[in-house]
Order: sequence, then C-alpha cells, then structure tokens
Amino acid sequence: MAGYRLYWRPGTGSMVVEAALRMIGAEFERIQIDKEAALSTPRFLALNPAGKVPVLALPSGQVITESVAILLALDETFPEARLLPQHGSPARNVAVQWLIFMTANIYPDALRYYHPERYGDATSEAAIKLQAGGDMDRDFAQLASAIRGPFLMGSRMTITDVYAAMLADWHAPARALPKIAALTAAVLENAAVAEAWRNHEFGA
Repeated sequence: MAGYRLYWRPGTGSMVVEAALRMIGAEFERIQIDKEAALSTPRFLALNPAGKVPVLALPSGQVITESVAILLALDETFPEARLLPQHGSPARNVAVQWLIFMTANIYPDALRYYHPERYGDATSEAAIKLQAGGDMDRDFAQLASAIRGPFLMGSRMTITDVYAAMLADWHAPARALPKIAALTAAVLENAAVAEAWRNHEFGA
C-alpha cells in the first residue's frame, strides 16, 4: 500500500498539512505544484476540481482536499499524536471552533487582500483590499484575545496554533500583536513545524 502524497505549493495553506504529517511521523511524498497553471490541468483537476492545494492522497487511495478537512482526518487516524485535544473534551471544542473561525474568516480575508481582482473590477480593487485588511485586523484581534499563552489553549500546542501562525505570516499587523508573536515563536520551537515552515518558504 502506498504512503501519503501531499500536493503543495510554497507559501500556501499546504504548510499546515505538511507540519501535521511531520508531527505525526507519517511517511509521505511531497509533490510540488510548480506553477499556477498546473492547478488547472486535467490531471490535477481530477484530484481536486476546485484547482487548489493542499491535496492529500491517503494510503487507501482516497483523496482529501481542504486543509481543515485533512487535519481532522489525520487527527482521527492518529489520535495518539494529539494534533487536537482529546475527543469529547471541552478543549477540543474550543480548538476546532477557532480552526473553523480562521478558515471561514481570516483565510478568505487574506484571499481578498492578495487577490482583489477575483472579487471585483479594476476600479474596486483598492477598496476591496482596504476592507480585507481591516477585516483581518479585526479577526486577528479577536483570535489574540482568546490566546491563553503561549498557545491558544495554554501550555500545549495543537494544530490550531500552527494554523494561526501560518495565517499571521501573511499579515504584518497580526505578527505585531504580542500574543500572536509569542504564539508564532512558540510554534516554531517545534522541529517538525519549523521544517515544514522552511520548506514552504514562510518567514521570508
């Protein structure tokens, strides 16, 4: 049976999936998608019709897309790695809540900020970017207020913290927030996360 195959691009949300795989200690093949155009080829669209990374092919042959769906699947398969707190615990509810908050709010904010052309015509791009930046400021402030320190849940890191650090790397005002800065520094003390971070060219 084949191992895991991670389809990825530098600087994208596939970083958190690579970090999770390394934290688990799973064997996996990294398949880099070199160019934007490669995401729209028939071969890649057969894996993910949305034309996005990350994509994770499981040893079973199943293919999973969307970073949070992949993280939850890995946590289900490797509960001993404790990517997230124990099932049924209040801490898990909180960690998953913030994971979904970031996926539903901050990630789309970043897409609007860096790709305003996707959301309007040339005359509206500046306004779209300005609004997206303000939305990220608001959403990161809300996240920061919930951080117990150094990690979201206190002394133990979860994959939610890695996701938060990844998104903060895309937004300088977020990195300037003391709680976010401390969380990122603590996350990068983990060797598995630090390797994925470097591989994806974060922190540049």
